[in-house]
Amino acid sequence: MSHRHICVHGHFYQPPRENPWTGTVDREASAAPFHDWNARIAEECYGPITLGVRGGSDGRTIAYDETLKRLSFNFGPTLLSWMEKERPSILRRIQAADAATQTAIAQPYFHNIMPFESRRDKETLVRWGLAEFRHRFKREAKGLWLPETAVDAETLEVLAGHGVEFTILDPKQGEAVRDLGSDAWVELDAEHIDPKTPYLWTSPSDPTKKLVIFFYHHRLSAGIVSGETLVSAEHFADAVRGRLWEGDAAQLAHVASDGEFYGHHHPGAERVLALTLDLLEADGIPATDPARFLALFPPPHEVRVRENTSWSCDHGLGRWDKDCGCRSAHLPDWDQRWRTGLRDALNKLAHRLDAFYEDDASRFFDDPWKVRDEASVLWLEPGEERASAFLKSHAKRPLLAEEEKRALKLLTMQRERLAMFTSCGWFFDDISGVEAVLILTRAARAIDLAKLLGEDAEEAFVERLAACRSNLPRFENGAKVWRTLVASSRVGLPRAAAHAAVLDHLGLPAPEPPLLRWTAGPAFRADKAGLAGRERTLSVRDVTVRSVDTRQSAEFHAVVHRADRLDFAVWLAPRREALDPLAIGDQFIRLADDEFRAAMDERFGPAAFGLDAVLNDERAEAVKSLAGSGALGASRAAYLRRWVECMAAFRRGGQEDDAVLQLLSESAVHAFNASELPWSYELEDRLHRHMEAVVAEPGDSARVSRALRWLDALWDAGLLAGTWRLRDAQDRWARALEGQGPSAALDACRAVGARLGLADSSRGIR
Repeated sequence: MSHRHICVHGHFYQPPRENPWTGTVDREASAAPFHDWNARIAEECYGPITLGVRGGSDGRTIAYDETLKRLSFNFGPTLLSWMEKERPSILRRIQAADAATQTAIAQPYFHNIMPFESRRDKETLVRWGLAEFRHRFKREAKGLWLPETAVDAETLEVLAGHGVEFTILDPKQGEAVRDLGSDAWVELDAEHIDPKTPYLWTSPSDPTKKLVIFFYHHRLSAGIVSGETLVSAEHFADAVRGRLWEGDAAQLAHVASDGEFYGHHHPGAERVLALTLDLLEADGIPATDPARFLALFPPPHEVRVRENTSWSCDHGLGRWDKDCGCRSAHLPDWDQRWRTGLRDALNKLAHRLDAFYEDDASRFFDDPWKVRDEASVLWLEPGEERASAFLKSHAKRPLLAEEEKRALKLLTMQRERLAMFTSCGWFFDDISGVEAVLILTRAARAIDLAKLLGEDAEEAFVERLAACRSNLPRFENGAKVWRTLVASSRVGLPRAAAHAAVLDHLGLPAPEPPLLRWTAGPAFRADKAGLAGRERTLSVRDVTVRSVDTRQSAEFHAVVHRADRLDFAVWLAPRREALDPLAIGDQFIRLADDEFRAAMDERFGPAAFGLDAVLNDERAEAVKSLAGSGALGASRAAYLRRWVECMAAFRRGGQEDDAVLQLLSESAVHAFNASELPWSYELEDRLHRHMEAVVAEPGDSARVSRALRWLDALWDAGLLAGTWRLRDAQDRWARALEGQGPSAALDACRAVGARLGLADSSRGIR
C-alpha cells in the first residue's frame, strides 16, 4: 500500500444568480455567446470535469476522462439547484462520480462568511447544507467546506455537533500544533505547518467537540490560481513530487482551489489535471480524498486555529466588511469603504426581520427557529402538498389556508434574509457590481415579503445604503444602486400580471417561470388607424397571477394601450371592480392617445407599467420582434413577421420543427444573422431535448432523423454556444447502442461523433 498520496480538492461554486421572484437567471450579456455565466462555466468547466476529452497527435479526441471521480470536491447547493433545472446531465454525472467514490463533501447552504453569522444562523446554514447533501447524494456528508475557508471556533463547534468529521483550511489559519498526548503547544506560521498530515482540533470551550483539519499546500494551490502549476502535466507532477518525501511515512500532497480554475479561468487545465493524476499514479502516488486518507492514517497532531481568518484575505475577514486593501485590479483611486456600510445596513435589516419573524411565527410554531432549521425541505422538494404536510407537522395547531400562506411567506423571508449575506457581494470592488446587486436583490425580496406581512423595513434600509459611496459617479451610492439596478428586478404580482397582459396584447406566448403562474382570459381588442408606422391598439382582459413559493395570488383587469411601436401603457384594477371593455373601447376610438391615457389615469390611477413590465429576457426578444418596415425594409420586415409568428406557435407547443428550420435556413438570404432573430437562442435547448429523446430511444429512426436535422441546422446557423452537451448526449447514446451490432442508428451516432471530433466515433470513449 502506498503511503504517499495526492488530494486535489475542487470547490465548485457560483453565486445564486436567479431572480428571487421568478426563479430564473436573466440573460447576462458579458457571458455571450452563452445566456449567462452559469451556462458558460458549465460548458467550460463543470461539464469537462465530469466528462473531459483527451486529444491525439492529430487533435482529435481519443479518450474521455471522468476526472471528477479522482477529486475531492464540493458543489455549492444553489449551483446544484440550477443544474437540476438547466443542466441535469451534469448533475447526474456529479452524483455518479460520488456514488462511485464517495469523495464529495458538503457546504453551508449559502456561501456566507460563517464567523460573521450568529450561532443560530450558523446552525441553520449548516443544517440546510447537510440536508441538501443528503438530498443530492443519498448519504451523510463526512466533510464540509467552509465558504472562503472563513473560520472561528464556534463554526467548528457547529460542524462537530452535526457529526462532520473534517474540513479543509489554508495553513496560515493554523496557529499552533502539538503532538497528541503532549502538553506543549508550538506556535507556527503558514510556512511551518506541515500540510502533509491531518490535525485534530478540539473545541477550547467544549472538549467533546472535535474534528479533523486538513491544511492544503499553500504554494502549490496558489500555483493553480495563477496558472503557474498548470503549465503542463509534467510540471504539475514534479511540483507534487517535490513536496513529498521518500520513504514509508504517510503523506498527503493536498491541493485546494476554486474548481473553476480547471477549464474556465484556465482553458484546458482540466486536461492538464487528468494527465497529472495519471503521471503521479504511475509513480506510486495515487489520488485520494480526505475521508479515505483519514481512515488509513489518523491525525498524529493537534492544532489550534487562528480565528476570524480565511483563504482569500490577508487581513483576516476584512474583505467582507471593510476597506482592507484586498480587491481586484481596478483603478488605483477606488476604495471599498462601502463594504462596512453594506454589512451594517444588512445586519440591521436582518435584526429587524428576525424580531418580526420570531414574534409573528410564534403564533404558529412553538419554536420558530427550529422550524427554520428544518425548512430546507420546502425548496429541496417543492410542492404544495409537501409544504402543507411540513407545516402540519410543525404547527402547534391546525392552520387555516391563509395562515399557511402567512407561514410560508415568513419562512421564505428567512431564506432570502440568509441569502442576502452571500460573500460574493463584498468580494469585488464596487457596490454597483453584479455580485453586490445580487445580494441586494435578495434583500429586496425579503423586504417585499415582510411588507406583505405588515412590516415595512425598506425606507430605513435604503437610508443606510446612502452611506455606501460608489466609485462610479453615475451611481453615487448604494441608495441609487438600489433604485436603478435593484428595483427594476422586482416582480410583484402586479408586474407579473402586466407582463402577461402585454405579451398577450402582442399575440406572443408568455412562458411561466418556476416561481410564478398566470392565466390571461379572453381579450377584448380594438385598433385604429394612425400615422404611418404607428401601432395604435387596445386590449382588455382578466389576468390571474400566483406566486408558487408563497401561494399569494391576485386577480386583475388589465388594460393595455399601445400608442406606437414601443410605447405601451398598462392599467390594472382589482377584478372585483366592475369594468366594461366596450365602454373603454369606445373611449379609445373617440379620444386622441393623450386624452385616452388621461382618462384611464383618472379612472385607474397613473399607468403603473409600460413595456418595462415585461421580464428582462422576454422584453429584449419582444423588442427585436417589433422592428418595423421603416427600419428593415418591406422584404426583411415580412420575413421577420413570419419568423415571429412561427416562433410564437413553436413556443406554445405547436409542432413547427420543419417550419422553424426552413425559416432559419433563409435568414442569411434576408440579411439576418441567425443569432439576432427573436428567441433564436432557445433553439439550442430544443436541440438538446431532441438529443435526450434519442438517448431514451436510441434506435428510433424518427427521433434520430429529427435530432440530426436540428443539429445540422443549428450548427450551420452558428447557434450552438457550446458542444459539451452534445458530447455528453453522444456518449450516452453510444453506450446505449453497445453490443447491438450495425444499424442506421449506429451510423448516425458515428456521424455525430465525427462532427464532435472523436477519433473513434462508433462509440463513447472512456
